[in-house]
Amino acid sequence: MGKYVNKESLTQALSINLNLSKKDAAFAVDLIFNEMSDALASDGHVDITAFGKFEIFDRKSRMGINPVTKERMMIPATKLPKFRPSQTLKNKCNK
Repeated sequence: MGKYVNKESLTQALSINLNLSKKDAAFAVDLIFNEMSDALASDGHVDITAFGKFEIFDRKSRMGINPVTKERMMIPATKLPKFRPSQTLKNKCNK
């Protein structure tokens, strides 16, 4: 099983590696994720060199079927975040 990373582990890594208090490290992690979320929410994109790119994907409205009533219905258009890994990340994962 591989390494598991979440906000708490990122906070701990920042705290240890940059000699920050846990409170300051948690603030930094929250700030980064808030900036990324705000950019995506405003139809922007987040490009992190050597890691990948987050962007908004527009999903068109389409016809669907209600599985309970079998009635045809229109599924509304939505926006979804999409991640595209960089070539550097792809290469690292395949070593």
